[in-house]
Amino acid sequence: MLGMIQPSERAANFHYAIRNVVNAAEALERQGRRIIHLNIGDPQAFGFKPPANVIEAVERATRDNFTGYSHSAGLRAAREVVAEYATALGTETSPADVVITSGASEAADLLLTALLNPGDEVILPGPGYPIYSAIINKLGAHTRYYNLDQKTNWQPSLDEIRSLINERTRTIILINPSNPTGAITPDETTRQLLELAAEHDLLVISDEVYRDLCFEEAPTSASVLAAGPGATVAVLESLSKTHMLSGWRVGWMRLTPAARTRELMDAVKKLAGGRLCSPTPAQYAIQPALLGDRRSIDEFKQEIRRRRDLAAKRVARIDGLSCTLPEAAFYLMIKVDDMGDRLDEQFVLDLLEASNVLVVHGSGFGSDPRAGYFRMVYLAGEELLGTAFDAIEESLPVLV
Repeated sequence: MLGMIQPSERAANFHYAIRNVVNAAEALERQGRRIIHLNIGDPQAFGFKPPANVIEAVERATRDNFTGYSHSAGLRAAREVVAEYATALGTETSPADVVITSGASEAADLLLTALLNPGDEVILPGPGYPIYSAIINKLGAHTRYYNLDQKTNWQPSLDEIRSLINERTRTIILINPSNPTGAITPDETTRQLLELAAEHDLLVISDEVYRDLCFEEAPTSASVLAAGPGATVAVLESLSKTHMLSGWRVGWMRLTPAARTRELMDAVKKLAGGRLCSPTPAQYAIQPALLGDRRSIDEFKQEIRRRRDLAAKRVARIDGLSCTLPEAAFYLMIKVDDMGDRLDEQFVLDLLEASNVLVVHGSGFGSDPRAGYFRMVYLAGEELLGTAFDAIEESLPVLV
């Protein structure tokens, strides 16, 4: 009798909470239940469409332009646009400082793989985007969380970050604006974090995917603020959320300053060569998205702001739930006062069973599993959001 082919330990170490809870929802759907999926931030899933000028540019490119294998770092024209965009922000950037990737998630994977050895440590926010911890664990490195607290509007503590630095630390991750909380880290806090990183000769990875989806004043890019303290920064950006291009997988990283990141960039490009290139046709979306008409982004922000306000009001009306008002993105981090004797993942699964609403447990983002948080996507329209909140409100008394 032939035995089972065993997967690697590396695969067992890879845990991505946002998609893992989907298995339970799919099991219920196979039973004929209609599940309201509020677990993944995909604007197109809720009826939002990419800007017409972006679609038209890519359609033209597929007819008239080169769409074979690009350079592993991306089309020269696409990297030139990102460099121009970054320079306009205030960071002198050349195309050689840019790598186009299949979304910001691939940028994170390539960058961390190029940077980390087994046993190295990464300081990252908890709660924070879970792809980082998944990649770090896969690589045999270790996560050290700095805790974000609702009581301080999810702001990082520089004293806590300082206390986590040791001889194994390689990088500090900043997600600004935050996924999953929607909080914006003030520029002064970012400056202090960059000073701390420069003091210890650490790379700062600044995830700025949601910087163009702020309801308040947007934070300054960490690459711009880095010039003062002389910090080394890798900025990760994407068109997935701002331009509703999630499935197109268009993202990039840009490293600064070039003099201190050349060897790291060479390692990233070497790894990028192993997958040949990110999809070439989608790279033609970058020019119209970054340099073209921005009205579509403004309209998108106005609409999701209305949905944010509706969702926050509904949370406030439900006994036992609370949340802060997000300053950016399209997520609510919701606090449950009483989960009974459950941890948050079991609470989310029980809530799904009772309400048919799928959300993600806070510990999937690095929160304490006993703290009682879950993340909800509020991209849905008024009617669907209303249905979801009605179901949650009706289910809570049964769960506590």
